[in-house]
Amino acid sequence: LVEKDAEASIVWFWKAINSGDRVDSALKDMAVVMKQQDRAEEAIEAIRSFRHLCSRQAQESLDNLLIDLYKKCGKVDEQIELLKQKLKMICLGEAFNGKITKTARSHGKKFQVSIQQEMSRILVRVTAPMLLLLIAN
Repeated sequence: LVEKDAEASIVWFWKAINSGDRVDSALKDMAVVMKQQDRAEEAIEAIRSFRHLCSRQAQESLDNLLIDLYKKCGKVDEQIELLKQKLKMICLGEAFNGKITKTARSHGKKFQVSIQQEMSRILVRVTAPMLLLLIAN
């Protein structure tokens, strides 16, 4: 990535994943690079195939990445289903590791997000693709 060679970085990410070296970050970083290279379908398959090797803490960010990849590929049904799963986890108290806030990052900055804010964000993300489906039908 430092040398701005996306193809070579993907090869190195695969090597890291296959050798069990920092699989969480390798899988997430590789999927982001693949998305930038218009290889979103391949990134989805990589996450589906290797997420079981990632820590429990990495699962939420993998879900968020999958939602973006589904959106890029036009897989609205999969996007909606994953967003509904995230809402269900929040309602069951399984999100945020039982806490009422979590630390999130955006553009390099950290901030606190409440459960209510996360639910609102997810509901907006669920509503938009559902409206598109309604309009298309």
